[in-house]
Amino acid sequence: MSAAGRRLVAIPMKDPRDAKTRLGLALTPEERGKLALSLFRVTVDRLREAIEGLGPQIDLAVVSASPTIREVAETLGLRVIDDGGAASLSLAVEAAAHWATMHGYDALCVLPGDLADPDPVDLAWLLDHPLEDATAVICPAKDLGTNALMVPLPCPFAFAYGAKSTIRHRRAAEAAGLTPVMMPLGSLRVDIDTVADLHHLPTGHLRHLRQENAQ
Repeated sequence: MSAAGRRLVAIPMKDPRDAKTRLGLALTPEERGKLALSLFRVTVDRLREAIEGLGPQIDLAVVSASPTIREVAETLGLRVIDDGGAASLSLAVEAAAHWATMHGYDALCVLPGDLADPDPVDLAWLLDHPLEDATAVICPAKDLGTNALMVPLPCPFAFAYGAKSTIRHRRAAEAAGLTPVMMPLGSLRVDIDTVADLHHLPTGHLRHLRQENAQ
């Protein structure tokens, strides 16, 4: 690993019953919940593959108040950070940053659990980036949302997720005296939010979920 210090990768997750509501035109509520959990498990698997060669300094956690997510996370061997039912993604990430700081981590990487097809090579490239020179790493989504954000702890600026949050995070990092590093990694650009995003899923992913649902 190119940078010293302990890093925490935090994946904020809603309860499956509340996930992917914008996919309602294409998927049933049960299918949406199963898709959210499936994407989450794939992300965790790819992260574990990515950090194999990076040393023991990287831990994985889920950020959620959902009992269902907590149960799944525990079966996967993840740390669980209770966000207290945070009203927004920014507040959930703030809870994760506070928890990580209190537990002695030097950096936090926030990653969504609904990436279409994250590549372990891209994830390793992100997680191995040095932060010693007061940098913040931002991976923009295709719509200029923030699909990955890695910051030193304690984070010196407020999180600002939402539409075009890449721009806000970059400006906030600069205002806080950090150097923002834009890292447009291909496999981290697409998360599954809308019906139009479904075609980015790996071949057979959605069909497999529907077959499971029919059984």
